[in-house]
Amino acid sequence: MRKHLILFIAAISASFFVGCSSDDDFTPPNYVTFEADNPVGVGVEIGGTSSHEVTVYTANVTSNDRTFDLVVAGGTTIDAAGYTIPATVTVPGGTNEGTLTVEVSDMNLGLTGKNLVFGIAGEDGLYVGKPYTITVTRTCEGTEFVADFEFDGYASEFSWSLENADGEVLVTGGGYEDGVESASRSLCLDLGSYTMTVNDSYGDGLTYPNVGSVTLSYAGEEFVVLSGDFGSSETVNFTLAADGATVDAGDTDGGDTDGGDTDGGDTDGGDTDGGDA
Repeated sequence: MRKHLILFIAAISASFFVGCSSDDDFTPPNYVTFEADNPVGVGVEIGGTSSHEVTVYTANVTSNDRTFDLVVAGGTTIDAAGYTIPATVTVPGGTNEGTLTVEVSDMNLGLTGKNLVFGIAGEDGLYVGKPYTITVTRTCEGTEFVADFEFDGYASEFSWSLENADGEVLVTGGGYEDGVESASRSLCLDLGSYTMTVNDSYGDGLTYPNVGSVTLSYAGEEFVVLSGDFGSSETVNFTLAADGATVDAGDTDGGDTDGGDTDGGDTDGGDTDGGDA
């Protein structure tokens, strides 16, 4: 049995031992708890569902099955439609161990994930352990959106943001320490349209003392490269689809694409927007 369960039993049972002269007088406390490996992380594919098995332990063994009620606890942030847990968990007679299965889904998980917290309902004469926490996050191995940054040597002046089609800012970055040569950010994104904006507070892009770049990839394929000479700001609108990523026409200014990643109308020729030199 897990260490924390043993310690709890020892503490609770101390009161039962006072005045007792024989181990035969000991009655294990009526105590039930979740396994000690808690909290845990569970990954879910985009649009998918995952199952996770949880074990509960009791401090004593009885000949009859014992059933305990489960309740969703405070700290739960995942949508109600994003999980399924049983109403009860049963510990079979003759043992001190039972299991339950929780299902979690990709339901408004966002980029950082959501928590599901549940516990065993207490009742008179029953001691219960701490709630069980599952952190649910998206997994998209092989189909990630990746932004790779090659810096100019003064990365602390650089920032970027990513918005969805509704104008909601999903993630921001930048402000890296001076001297960092490169960085990479991998995200699990829904299919759809996005806007990425890169900014430079000095107005010279990523050009001093070296020339940097920002490379965007999806499912392992590069689809646009923004040169470091973007001036004070550069915006690229792109769409992620099942068959790959495309850059929307007219969204990059000048030499910021690598030639084969746009459909011919994605540049306006010559970096003439006033601050790109």
